[in-house]
Order: sequence, then structure tokens, then C-alpha cells
Amino acid sequence: MSVNRCVCHHRTFAELKDLAKTNGWTSVAQISLDTSCGLGCGSCRPYLQAMLDTGATTFAIAEPGQKPKPTTPEPWEVPS
Repeated sequence: MSVNRCVCHHRTFAELKDLAKTNGWTSVAQISLDTSCGLGCGSCRPYLQAMLDTGATTFAIAEPGQKPKPTTPEPWEVPS
């Protein structure tokens, strides 16, 4: 299983990455201000930071206290 989206606001990290590039966002706070992602339950915040740091949009589920690690998308997550 992998993490590839903000579940509270139904936005994929791929979509958010494109928005960040288009709008020049370089912080989770900037993403949150415009999309509200990271402001619901907050569980996507470390993944959003990892997305900004690595450019990846799919991550393995991180253990508490550990940074998210990029992973390959599940077959059903890859657009056909």
C-alpha cells in the first residue's frame, strides 16, 4: 500500500506537485493556503514535505518518527 494523496481534500500529490511548480510554491504552508491540503487531519503534511524535497508523488507508509520514502505507484494508481 502506498500514499499518493491528501485524503481530506481529494487531491493527489501529482496534482499538488504540478500546482506547486506552476505557482512557485516551495513550502507545505504555501500549498495549504491555496488548497487546504495539510489542514484537515494533517497526516499528509510529512508526505507533502517529502514531495517538495524529492519530487516524488507516491510514498511508502512512514513509520512514526520516520520520513516518508518514495516508492513506485501501485499498478492501479498508474494512469493508462
